[in-house]
Amino acid sequence: MRAHIPFRDFRLAAMFSLLLICLFAASPSRIQAYCPVPEIKVNGEFFQAQSVFIGAVTSIRAVPDKGEEVGGWFYRIHVKGIFRGSVPRETSVFTEDASNRFSLDLNHQYLLFTYKWHGRLLIDSCDNSALLSDAQNSLQILRNLRDGKLPSTIEGSLYEETEGIDLSGVVVTIRSRSKTYRVTTDKSGWFRFAAPPGIYEVDFHSGEYYENSGDVFWYNPRRFHLHAGECASLQLVSVRH
Repeated sequence: MRAHIPFRDFRLAAMFSLLLICLFAASPSRIQAYCPVPEIKVNGEFFQAQSVFIGAVTSIRAVPDKGEEVGGWFYRIHVKGIFRGSVPRETSVFTEDASNRFSLDLNHQYLLFTYKWHGRLLIDSCDNSALLSDAQNSLQILRNLRDGKLPSTIEGSLYEETEGIDLSGVVVTIRSRSKTYRVTTDKSGWFRFAAPPGIYEVDFHSGEYYENSGDVFWYNPRRFHLHAGECASLQLVSVRH
């Protein structure tokens, strides 16, 4: 039986230790990084992040590579509003000089989803961090989540091994501790259903789909926790040819 790795440790360890391995040919110091799959909704990432807050950039400090440690940029942030976590009024976030870096501009305001790694609050372009003026929809989702106005949902998609095949009609089975859910994919391989908070796992016994072990997931399909108001996003691969 596969051991369950807590998401935060799994995602960060994978992204910043195992998967940041390929160098750009033109720039040896820049790392090719990979994002978890699939794209995550705001009311999914809220539960994955260490902290979620609004802040303005007051200073920027570049740091070079040091040995095996990848350089990047520290941004001093004046925090103006907090949705999740405990964040001091003045804090710093860091983005690595990697292909998934999220660069901030001085005196601009941002909505930031951060992850703690080796004492740093990390940001990247894999998630819902955004310039505040571009984040109005995300802010409304966060307010609705705070006010208990969002349902708990599980959604996902099948990807094809062979391009152009029909992905409709695949029955995906997902189990909680007390109930089994069976949902049928549409022609694009998409599925979505409402579910109560709890612990869930994808049932792979049908043989119609599998987990790509080479991917890094936001939600481990073997076991994930769904909170009230959360949208858990899954990615599976169809065996159809």
